[in-house]
Amino acid sequence: MPVIEQAKGILMAQHDCGPDEAFDLLRRASQRFNIPVRVLAARLVHGVQRPGPQAAPGLHEPLPGSRAASTLGALLDEVLELALTLLHAERGNVQLADPATGALRIAAQRGFGAEFVEYFAAVTDDGSACGRAAQQHAQVVITDVTTDPGFAPHREIALASGFRAVQSTPLVNRAGHLVGMLSTHYPRPTTLPRRDLQTVSSFGALVGESLSTLLNGAQAEGFMPHSGPATRRSGLSSHPAPE
Repeated sequence: MPVIEQAKGILMAQHDCGPDEAFDLLRRASQRFNIPVRVLAARLVHGVQRPGPQAAPGLHEPLPGSRAASTLGALLDEVLELALTLLHAERGNVQLADPATGALRIAAQRGFGAEFVEYFAAVTDDGSACGRAAQQHAQVVITDVTTDPGFAPHREIALASGFRAVQSTPLVNRAGHLVGMLSTHYPRPTTLPRRDLQTVSSFGALVGESLSTLLNGAQAEGFMPHSGPATRRSGLSSHPAPE
């Protein structure tokens, strides 16, 4: 079966949609990341067919044309938008790893207010999904933060922010170094389908090296881009609270 048809089948199963809608999702992702539909489809299929901690060959190649993105913030917004679509979420964020301290700092977010952004401005421990994912270099899912023992210190902010479940997917470069974290949040306890998680891992691997390249220039300019109500700022700092 042609690889594009296989990829459409995967997306149809994930999103309970028809072939035209599935192809449209592939087409939009192709346009956003300036990568041919056939190549994107092949990487998606390989990522789903080969589950496990090791990515399929070629998944860590940088995205062609991503250097042409007008700003790092624009690319982060596109990555977050695609992840929200793939995982059927309305809220989420992208964090970038501080090369000096290793702290995860929010660089783009959707659906959260200033309280969430301030509380999770810098993550340095492993009590949350993103903190654990950073420590393990592996995707982490908390299906219900109210029953997860490690998340106990942060249940109050989760309640105030309106989420009960969260998944975090590491973004790593070709050398295996953590570049950032992609997280999506859900208002109710949620068990995400394994295939959906494998798909977002595949897309996450596609952007890791490209983000690493763009970050060199952006960090030299001393700013971290934000989306939604948050604004660009430098030198973000906060108490070490995980997201």
